[in-house]
Amino acid sequence: MVLCSKQEDERNMAAENERRELEAKLKSQAEKEEEEWNKSVLSGVKSAAGVKYQDEALSLSESIHQLVSSTSFNSMEELRHTQETMLKEICAFLVKRTNASFVAVARLEDSDTLHYKVAADKKDVIVDHDEDGNEENVEHKEAPQPEITVRNLPPMDDDMAYVLRRGNGITFERVVDLNKGLCVTDVKFVEGMFFFDQKRQGTYLAVPIRSGKKVVGIISADTLDSLIEAELKDFEIPQFMSAAFILSAFMERSELLYRNQILKRRKESLTVMSKRANTLPDDMAQEIVSSIQEMLPACSCCVGVCNLTSQILVLSSSGPSWQGTCNGVVDETKEEHGLMMKAVASKLLEVKTREESVEEVAIPILDEQKVTAVVHVKSAPGSSIPQFLIDFQTSMSSVVASVLLSPARSAKRVLSIIAAAAVGDPKNLFQHAAAICRWHSSSSSIKIVAKHGPDSLRILFEEEETDSNVIERSSIPACEEATRSRAVSFDGTSVVVPLMHKEDDRTPYGLILAKTSSVSEEQMSILEAIGSALSDAFEVVEFRRKMSIASVTALEALLKKLPKLRGACLSFPDSCGFNIVARVLGSFSHPVVVGERLQNFKAFQKVAVAREGCAAVGNILVAGEELEQTQVNFHEETPLVTLSSFADILCTVAERIRWEKMRVDRTDAELREGEEMLLQHFNVCRFDMQTERAIQDIGMIYIDNIRESLHPNELGACIFQAIMYILGHQQRDVSQWKRCRKLITHHLFKEMKMIDIRAPLTVHKLKLARERISALSAADIAMEAGPHALQLWKWVLMILEIQGVE
Repeated sequence: MVLCSKQEDERNMAAENERRELEAKLKSQAEKEEEEWNKSVLSGVKSAAGVKYQDEALSLSESIHQLVSSTSFNSMEELRHTQETMLKEICAFLVKRTNASFVAVARLEDSDTLHYKVAADKKDVIVDHDEDGNEENVEHKEAPQPEITVRNLPPMDDDMAYVLRRGNGITFERVVDLNKGLCVTDVKFVEGMFFFDQKRQGTYLAVPIRSGKKVVGIISADTLDSLIEAELKDFEIPQFMSAAFILSAFMERSELLYRNQILKRRKESLTVMSKRANTLPDDMAQEIVSSIQEMLPACSCCVGVCNLTSQILVLSSSGPSWQGTCNGVVDETKEEHGLMMKAVASKLLEVKTREESVEEVAIPILDEQKVTAVVHVKSAPGSSIPQFLIDFQTSMSSVVASVLLSPARSAKRVLSIIAAAAVGDPKNLFQHAAAICRWHSSSSSIKIVAKHGPDSLRILFEEEETDSNVIERSSIPACEEATRSRAVSFDGTSVVVPLMHKEDDRTPYGLILAKTSSVSEEQMSILEAIGSALSDAFEVVEFRRKMSIASVTALEALLKKLPKLRGACLSFPDSCGFNIVARVLGSFSHPVVVGERLQNFKAFQKVAVAREGCAAVGNILVAGEELEQTQVNFHEETPLVTLSSFADILCTVAERIRWEKMRVDRTDAELREGEEMLLQHFNVCRFDMQTERAIQDIGMIYIDNIRESLHPNELGACIFQAIMYILGHQQRDVSQWKRCRKLITHHLFKEMKMIDIRAPLTVHKLKLARERISALSAADIAMEAGPHALQLWKWVLMILEIQGVE
């Protein structure tokens, strides 16, 4: 055990060192990339600005760099706010440092539409002159600073949006198409230039915003509203070009940082989900679709799992291409679904445009070297799928494959997760098992049945309800063969899968009936694996159902023993170790709901129902605050010890239940009798364990000493008299010690063990036993009669408690 622990520690340490080395490597790589990017931007700014405007451009670049560096880019809102702030800073910078009275930034929405997003206005202040207009008579004053206003312009879908379309003005022909700056000295005399359908006097300047060599927008400026008749000149174009370069560089940088945050967050999320023991295929599919939608919001995407007939069942989807999918199955006749179907038997497939941009992609996910699922992405019309999204989904395919498994492995995982989340009701388990069987067998109907007498089957679950819940075994020939051979059988109309108890593989306790006209060998193999998975999972659910019933007696006894407790509950761990409430007695100040996860776990005291070194089969939980309020004397058990002893007894109950034969037909008389006995399991195990412990600890020497003593300790004598009453001896033989001690023989322990605690003992004798010990206390017994007498006193109390005489 120590060696294993040491090896585990060494593996964990090695993994942690590897993780730290990888983090350090990635950090170093990121710092190097940022340094190279900064050099590239610095060079680009200097080149665009020229010597005259270089200092101002570098100052603007540093300001925008600080803005971007101080942003975490954890959400789209942060990205939009940062980019909006960036646009405002650029516009404000240009309108302050040039003669422009208006500066705006426009985005190229498509090849024929410019939408102006942000603008800055400058209102100059004119210096007053004297009445003669003579400036010499006016005392020289410093000119007031112009009033600068920066504003967001209406969005594209607003009627008041600032939109320029191709064919209006000269910006498209002279700036966008030629990809160079333009300065018009007087717009009034330029043909085709109108401002709000009017000819106006002033200068106009516009420069393209580039992404690589492609124009993605413009920065425009004019002096139409200048009160001092200022003008824009050709030599100012480099200043605007440098601002456009800075804007483009940092817009792309912010989008890259935001994208990296998405990729990092989504990678962590998918990795965590893949390692989480309770992640179902549907959960993983939804997370994949959600990640794609965040990276490419306007796209259509889908995640589907495959079966042996090359069909794909849609687990999660989004977008117009997947609306109205019939029964959740991919339709290969639809054009948009075709690529997904082809990917089942192939590698990654792409559909590209003439410009070599990807507009559709299907990414297969493999387990055991077979395609088990396919991720499909289709871009919105006019857009494309970025390569980083394809790379991300391709790199994560091996991660998500741990959940999107091959059919047999997936059935085992899914059904075990469902069973671990259940507390006794098998309905959800049966529904999932039936759905898995139907998908992999192409069956039209699934039934799960149990043996009912020698010749019949009782229906435990069926997808379509029928008038009768009993069917004759002879009506399905494959049932006899499956029962006899304990293997999957097919008779031409139905496939029958046996459900076997792992501790008793002689006879199936149930069957899966799948109605189908044809089935392949590979399908039968998968159905056999599904049957095995359902057998294991159903045993878990049945075990929990029985434990939940048996725990009622334990929880009742616990609340009686610790009266300060207002409530107690039994929970079972799900696949991730969270507590699922199975049985509740009494009340709690915090919500405790059967079938749901226990909330506010820190408010409870938990004791695991587990043997040392073994996983817990369940937990006893009580309110921690109430437990702390329970005061005990020095020689009495502490509340925590009492909880632990009850948990130990429930461990023995669990072992007894596990060894019981699987019987699931509730109409069976033998089963009904066994169900009634579940409430007695705790008392029986408690009696057996405490009696055995007393016998082992006390021994015959102590018994002989008591028997031979004419004048024993009074407290010890009272305890032995109580025991004699419980064993059924007459009052005349017990009331006087001289006669009572003759009843104490070497067969005492045997007589104690032979008590049938399930049957009611003589009430009169129990009351006499109670009278003999009613005045005793643990402290007095321990101090005067010793530990053996104390143990026997506790044994008497246990008998009285179980028999209901207190």
